[in-house]
Amino acid sequence: MNIGITTFGSDGGRSGIGRYTVNLLQQLPQLENQTEYDLYSYKDEQTVFAPDSDRVNPRLVSERLRSPVMNIAWHQTYLPGWCRRLKHDVLFLPAGNRRLPTYVPCPTVGTIHDFSSLHVANKYDSRRMFYIKHVLPFLARRLTHVLTVSESSKRDIVEYARVPPERVTVTPLAVDHRRYRRNREMAERRIQTNLQLTDPYFLYVSRIEHPGKNHIRLIEAFDQLKQKEGIPHQLVFAGSDWTGAEIVHEKASQSRFSEQIKFTGFVPDEDLLDLYACAELLVFPSLYEGFGLPILEAMASGIPVACAATSSIPEVAGDAANYFDPHDTDEMVDAIRKLIVEPEFRNQCIERGRKRCKRFTWKATAQKTLDVLRSVA
Repeated sequence: MNIGITTFGSDGGRSGIGRYTVNLLQQLPQLENQTEYDLYSYKDEQTVFAPDSDRVNPRLVSERLRSPVMNIAWHQTYLPGWCRRLKHDVLFLPAGNRRLPTYVPCPTVGTIHDFSSLHVANKYDSRRMFYIKHVLPFLARRLTHVLTVSESSKRDIVEYARVPPERVTVTPLAVDHRRYRRNREMAERRIQTNLQLTDPYFLYVSRIEHPGKNHIRLIEAFDQLKQKEGIPHQLVFAGSDWTGAEIVHEKASQSRFSEQIKFTGFVPDEDLLDLYACAELLVFPSLYEGFGLPILEAMASGIPVACAATSSIPEVAGDAANYFDPHDTDEMVDAIRKLIVEPEFRNQCIERGRKRCKRFTWKATAQKTLDVLRSVA
């Protein structure tokens, strides 16, 4: 069998979608040896996405196609010809909510990660919202089969894109558990050197985006904790600037405790693992998520999680997190405080988190993905 896979829309591996694509590409060639993979990628991203396997054939395109308009046009014009020439049995599009063709001459499977923008007002500009509301549902219905990462996202795909439920399969995100077992003392030394972090800190791993990621209320909750409890902690935002980032930076600069609010920008994987290992806890206040991968990453790192009780997040965290209403700053404060001042409850969350995250493995996700690709082909 021959499977074509595109990496476009996967942010060069620097986002949740990117991590999904990278990990699937690492796992798929290891599952069996009867399948060949043709991998479509930008030339400068080959080392990011292409695994070391003689059954993966990189099909590289120019970085000039990085422009969204040109890349979308390439999917409609050149990609069908590639599929015909290379005789794909099925084409897989891991970033399906960003890049989908109207037609290719083979069955198609695309991953629609979420429709969160339909639940968060003013998340994107009018042009992108037109695409999400009108173009994406049309393209999703043209897929032979849709993958998604949670039951919450599946409900949205069925309701908003009107894809029949039998054509949608949930294949959740996961973590590589071995990578998250870090020696804390060594990790502390590295983050002191690499990120200049010396005080205890709360961590939020997310792109800096407003309003959907809810940074503003988290800053307000942090201010309350600092003022009322006198805690020594910093608040660390790990992620690249995105839409509305300037609003978050302005809010942080206005805080009485602005010097204790740190923006790291994009953090390479090795530094991110250290950040998790040394954090007091992960706060995840997002208003809506297709999955919420940092929750699993924090649990695998052995730190507790305070998170929003919304969308897919309870599916991921189960009984292993302390929940709050993401619209209620006081609830957020209480959830964080409890994980600081109640050691028994904190340790209970950590232990439950270690057990919970073991349910999610990239091998299992890749196997379920391959099963769908085979059935469609």
